Order: sequence, then structure tokens, then C-alpha cells
Amino acid sequence: MRRIWLTIASVAVSLAGDAASAAGPAAADYAQEIKPLLEKRCAACHGALQQKSGLRLDTAAAAKKGGDSGPAIVPGQPGESLLIGVVTGEAGFRMPPEGDPLSDAEIVKLKTWIALGAPAPDGERPLDDPRSHWSYQPVARPDVPDERLRGWPANELDAFIAAGLEQRELAPRPAADRGILLRRVYLDLIGLPPTRDELHEFLTDRSDDAWQRVVDRLLASPHYGERWGRHWMDVWRYSDWYGRRSQNEIRYGQYHLWRWRDWIIESLNA
Repeated sequence: MRRIWLTIASVAVSLAGDAASAAGPAAADYAQEIKPLLEKRCAACHGALQQKSGLRLDTAAAAKKGGDSGPAIVPGQPGESLLIGVVTGEAGFRMPPEGDPLSDAEIVKLKTWIALGAPAPDGERPLDDPRSHWSYQPVARPDVPDERLRGWPANELDAFIAAGLEQRELAPRPAADRGILLRRVYLDLIGLPPTRDELHEFLTDRSDDAWQRVVDRLLASPHYGERWGRHWMDVWRYSDWYGRRSQNEIRYGQYHLWRWRDWIIESLNA
């Protein structure tokens, strides 16, 4: 009986496979499979930065339009599509010209997508030109927002914060106590809290430039470079490790690492 059931199961699996084959190719997900593949393997030469042979492949519409050699894909006809000819080498040359060729599985995905009519979302946008990224744009001074928060902000930077708060219908928190402000700026600039004498001196100083003089004094302190140099040294994974072993390590340079530490601190203070 066990053998009979195994035979029936095997026949069922075989029939299911034949039925799937007869139904035609499985659907190819353009957004999840085809577009990422074209971006990864084709967009460097046929994308936003350059369009060799006048061809772009970062949208389905551009691929259908083609370039100097005509359409890159013919919907419904993988065998007539130039894209398939070049990735398989049947066109007399193979693309992409560098790196490994497309795998058999990737080529099957492309053929399946084209055979199904090369479907793609309406209004598909091409890739953005990397040169338009904000980090590549010239530095320009923006217009200071016209703030309307009564009694606030105190400077141009605050005006941008005020504009953001207004846009989100938020109100700023009340001004912090002078003692709290002093502690914040000390910890931020030199990493140390103010002494009791420094706190009382600031609380009794009611001159208009009292705050600015505190900030200037902290920026001029050697502790400023020590506080902020630590972040640079953490990135470089700095440590004073000379002397951890018995042998002389001068030849490896560890003995002189403190010079690098001092250079960072002195540079920030300068």
C-alpha cells in the first residue's frame, strides 16, 4: 500500500509540473527583479551619467525606444530583442563589457519579462543624475526665513528652527535657566561641567555679552581640542598601547603615537 501511495504522489507531482510548463512562463516582477538587474549591470553605461550608443536602460520606456541601433527590447519577442542578443552574445558581442556576464537565471528573467510584454509601472521615472545630489552643489547662503515667533529666535540659525516649528504647528520650549545653559555649553564644548566659582560668576554677570564671552573662552580653552579630538581618535581607534609587552616596540611606531594624538588636539584648538 505504501508503494501505491508513493507512486500516486509521484504521478501527481509530474502532472503538476507539466501543467505549469503548459501554462507558459511565470510572471517576472519588474520592480523587484528586472529593474534592479538593469540598474546594477547596465545603468553605468546606459543610465543617467552616460548613454552609450544613445541608449538608456533605466526605464522600460527608454529600453523600448532604444538608441542608435534601434529598440533594445521588442515586447513579446525576446528572440527579436537586441538586449537579449547582447547579454547572451548572440549579437556577435556580449554585454556588459566588464565583469562577469549575466547568469543563465538572470537571462531567463529578462526573456520572461519581455515575453510577457515587458510590463512596467506607468510614469516610471529614470534614475536621478548623481551629479545633482545636494552634496555636489556649490555652497550658497540660503535666505533667512521670516520668523514670526514673538520674542524668539535670537539669531539667524534660530530662524530656520522657528520656521520648521511653525510649519509643524509646534511651539518652542521656554528658555532654559542660566545655570542649565552654562552647564550645557561647558559639557558640549570642553566635556567638563563648570566649577562652582564659574557658575556664580556667570549668574552674577548681567552684561549683554556675558554668554558670548563664555563661549569664546571655552573655544579658546585647550580642553576644547581634547574634547572634540577624542571623536577623531575614536574613528582611527587610537590607543596609547606602548609598553604593553616586554620587548622594545619603538621600531613599530607605537611609542610615537602620542604625537598623532597631540597633533589632532592642537589642530582643533588652532
